Amino acid sequence: MSDDPRARWEDDRRRNERIRELRAQRQSGDRRPSRRFQPLILLLWFAGVAAFAAVVIFIGFLALAPRLMSWIEDNPGMINQGIVLDFVRWYQPDALADVPASADGVRVTIKVPTGATDSAIGQLLAQKGIVRSQLAFEYWVIQAGRQGNLQAGVYDLSPSLTPSEIVAALRQQAGQELTIRIGEGWRLEQIVGYLSTTKLTMNLDEFTALVKDPPADLLAKYSFFANLPVGRSLEGYLFPDTYQVDANSTPRQLVEKLLDNFNKRLTPQIRAQIAKRTIGGRAMTIDQAVILASIVEREAQKAAERPLIAGVFLNRLTNPSFETGGLLQADSTLQYGLATDTYVLGAKPAPISQWQGIKWWAPLDTGGADVTFTAKSLARFQTYKVPGLPPWPIAAPGFASLLAVATANTGAGYYYFVAACPRGIRDGSHYFAKTYAQQLANIAKANGECPAP
Repeated sequence: MSDDPRARWEDDRRRNERIRELRAQRQSGDRRPSRRFQPLILLLWFAGVAAFAAVVIFIGFLALAPRLMSWIEDNPGMINQGIVLDFVRWYQPDALADVPASADGVRVTIKVPTGATDSAIGQLLAQKGIVRSQLAFEYWVIQAGRQGNLQAGVYDLSPSLTPSEIVAALRQQAGQELTIRIGEGWRLEQIVGYLSTTKLTMNLDEFTALVKDPPADLLAKYSFFANLPVGRSLEGYLFPDTYQVDANSTPRQLVEKLLDNFNKRLTPQIRAQIAKRTIGGRAMTIDQAVILASIVEREAQKAAERPLIAGVFLNRLTNPSFETGGLLQADSTLQYGLATDTYVLGAKPAPISQWQGIKWWAPLDTGGADVTFTAKSLARFQTYKVPGLPPWPIAAPGFASLLAVATANTGAGYYYFVAACPRGIRDGSHYFAKTYAQQLANIAKANGECPAP
């Protein structure tokens, strides 16, 4: 070993350089991995924080959503704001569905005052149970583009209508096409009672008032009203038939549709045949024909007998000196008078909402001559005591009964008829007679066939 100081110094220098080199390598190796992984860790950390914050916000939003929905329901007019609409469509889309409040077809009269806002109308409809919510109604008002354009008036609406149908009704726009059928032999109250079961949105009080007190311009539109007595209703002229009508028809529109059909079915030929008939020495008027046809409609059941029954009544009217004394003695006029006296003119008249359930043609429980009426205006419907025609029709006659009056078989000479009971069956047929003696024999025959219980 050399004791040369320079050699030892050289060895120390080399050793120190080697130590520094190894230390540098070690430090370099430690830093490279940290530089590689530190940004990824930070990114994951931030993502975790963001996800946690989102979850917290979402949970908070869900907790707040019911209160927000409640606020929107209290302020339904806000549904026209995009962000509000988007929220409702996301949170509770069924709230805006175009579905009825219920399947109940009950009619509820709604009066929309002039100047009423959409919100006020929606609130009224919701309170009456016509719509599921004010929110749904206002949404469909907006969808229809009818904000502020709903029509004031009185409507009969039903919970079975959808919000869009109700909006159309309140705007008096075309709605659903309905099929309605007015039955032969129905009196006005039966017609109105039936209409109350349909989806027509017109107010039935207004319809009834129009029929009972038609304006002059409506009467002037139809020539067959030329001889209609002053103050008369349109009873008997609402022609029974099947009709296609708009659900949002007004009372005037529906009445005119029925009268237009009457005008069409009462052909010039039938009018000419009616004019050839006489009552009291004068040509029969269309109004007299309608009154007589309404009685025939209620009395006749078999088509072949209609001209014979019309002939019986005409023979009585044109020959008042005969033993019948010009009395029609028609039970149907008594039935009409009794029902009118009880349910229409009585001390407690039945409201329209009850008309559908009333038995308007209840069988008589006494002899015809014993029937009395309280209202003096009904006196002439007591055809067992008062000769001649009653003052107005008792029902809406169909075409067959109008034709039967125009072509009445008076030549057979019959003045009487009684319900028959061939082979013990009440089949709607009648036995006809020329004299009262023959009538008594027919009554005995019918009673023998079908003994009274």
